[in-house]
Amino acid sequence: MANVNFRRINIDILEPENNIAPEELVPPSIANLPPASVAEIQSFGQSVRAALSRGDHADALAAALGNPPYTSSEEVKAIHLTTILEILSTVKSTDISKIVEKLSSEDRDTLIKYLYKGMGVPESHGISGVLLAWHEKVIEVSGQGAIVRFLSDRRMV
Repeated sequence: MANVNFRRINIDILEPENNIAPEELVPPSIANLPPASVAEIQSFGQSVRAALSRGDHADALAAALGNPPYTSSEEVKAIHLTTILEILSTVKSTDISKIVEKLSSEDRDTLIKYLYKGMGVPESHGISGVLLAWHEKVIEVSGQGAIVRFLSDRRMV
């Protein structure tokens, strides 16, 4: 048997200059996107509310999920999260399956991100049952792969 010293640790890989900066982790597809402003997100929220008042829940959700503010500030992301949670809470539980099936696979993956983010926000505990219902339906349609893609994706909503 070879004389192998398995207890050796290469501490040179732990040096700070060998670490990757968070900016380098941003995928190139979103790195060049301009960040959305608070005014843009608020006007988008008003157009979504108008669609909700018409009863067009599926299109409002698809529009909101189709353009997430990945490169924007936390304030903008929080406003967009509020808009998404508003859409999710206004949909009847019997219509959730139909809406989830109409979404594209990318939109379902983005919806999973918002569901987990919504579950982590203390103010949303009043609608946690709604979020769990949506989560169940998304997993029924997309499978467990949606969770794995959420965990491996570096783009944060």
